[in-house]
Amino acid sequence: MSVLACLAVCVFALCACKDPKLTVNYYIDGRKTDTLPDRGLYEIKSIKCNNAKANATWDCDSWSLKTETLTKNTSVDLDFTYTSHPFTMNGIGYDSLQEAFNAAGTTPAEIHITRDATGSGTTAVGSDITLYLHGFALDGMGGETIVNNGTMTIRGIDTAAEGKGKNEAPERGILANTTGSGDNTKTLVNFGTLIAYDLVINNSTESFSIWNSSNNESSMELHNCLIERGEPEIIALVNSGTLLLDGCTISGGGDLTHPTVLQNAGFASIKLVNTRITNSGSGYSLYKESGTVEIDGASECPNAFGLSGDEE
Repeated sequence: MSVLACLAVCVFALCACKDPKLTVNYYIDGRKTDTLPDRGLYEIKSIKCNNAKANATWDCDSWSLKTETLTKNTSVDLDFTYTSHPFTMNGIGYDSLQEAFNAAGTTPAEIHITRDATGSGTTAVGSDITLYLHGFALDGMGGETIVNNGTMTIRGIDTAAEGKGKNEAPERGILANTTGSGDNTKTLVNFGTLIAYDLVINNSTESFSIWNSSNNESSMELHNCLIERGEPEIIALVNSGTLLLDGCTISGGGDLTHPTVLQNAGFASIKLVNTRITNSGSGYSLYKESGTVEIDGASECPNAFGLSGDEE
């Protein structure tokens, strides 16, 4: 055999030993997209594979393509559609927030809000949930919008604007309560550990917007959140646990018995970092009945009560 013939055989053998190539193409309602759509906002619509032996399937839990061992170059087209459900978890849609919370139980879970929605939910003791609002609004409609009994992180800023059905993504997600009466119409209640980022927290009922509870286990952090109340007989936020306000703006319009923020437990503490608390009414911005309050130099809390040595 000639040298050229031997070289040709070797080159052929090397080429034949290369691993088969897998090419994956993503589509949204038939239109090609460069990146994989967000698991929280999309559902798989169809899978087309040019290699029947590849047995291509879509795994919702890991949000990834699964195939058998490839024996030849394979192309897979994945077509997604925006979810028809207002809430999703691990690629599965739910019609109510409570259904999603129930499905999560005490297993670590990511829950996504996929459109402006109504309804409320209470998490299980021992739960570990990250809730993504994607810039949408959740209105409790008379029930306490969210009650946290475990560990929860809430992220309001939209991270997947494409395909949302809105022209512009809002800067923050919205938690609200617009109807109902009585004490059980708060927007956010915490009995565990809760950290929230980039929220507008609204409430137009008779209840205050937020309660960080007095069970001696409640820890809450609010980062870049906005809370506004204008009613003369309303307290916007009651802290009975450990509270960090970082980069927040909280305003109220209460009278002398209704400050914007009330701290009412001996073991409670508030720390303000680059935060402004005001009251446009005749009441106090922050009223410390007991506990400790720490305010950094970048924060403003005019007309507060209980912060000076004489008042303590």
